[in-house]
Amino acid sequence: MPGLFIDMLDIWLMTLGITLITAAYGVYMNFVRRPRVVTDGSRVQVATTETQGVAVCINVNRCLATFFISVGIYALATGLWAAMTWPLPGPYNLLFSDAWPIFGTVLLMIGWAMYIGADLRYLSVPIALFSIPVIVYGVDILVRGLTMEPLFAGGMYLLLGLAMLISPGAMLPRGNVGRYVGVLVMVLLILSGILAFFIGINAAFAHTLIWSKWTPWYGTSG
Repeated sequence: MPGLFIDMLDIWLMTLGITLITAAYGVYMNFVRRPRVVTDGSRVQVATTETQGVAVCINVNRCLATFFISVGIYALATGLWAAMTWPLPGPYNLLFSDAWPIFGTVLLMIGWAMYIGADLRYLSVPIALFSIPVIVYGVDILVRGLTMEPLFAGGMYLLLGLAMLISPGAMLPRGNVGRYVGVLVMVLLILSGILAFFIGINAAFAHTLIWSKWTPWYGTSG
């Protein structure tokens, strides 16, 4: 594809894999591990607060917030560009180009909430609702056999959508139910991230082969 209409799907998928595995780490730190405050001065202090039974890791969340906000800005910007230019073949723009800026928007919401130390339970409801289009796209990929790996691509969407759908359960403060759901959310995020890496790496090798002999209209220095 000449000009600015470049297929960025491979780097998007690998970025998605990085983000989902990082999100699994955030779930572990906030809703599975629930660390205590270190006050003995013998090691680096991990500051936490307790909000109605839900531990919030302030230092960890500030660092994760920087990551989520940065990736969110990138995903939103490149996603809006792709949604306007449609660089992918036909229906793949609906599945990926139109979904990518929504992903960026969700990351920005999560990142900002973590940065200001907001109670993430209140954000879990819109995140759960955002799972609906994710699951719909996953089912659509499987039903129509889209992409070269429909089973993996559809599975990636469905696992991520399911993790988002049950995420409010990870924030339940009573007993160990929240922790068990948190572990399940972690597993779903990691599996979805692995699939994103697998598809993205395969796409990267395919794209470099396709573009191996392409040169821009102004030529190259080689």
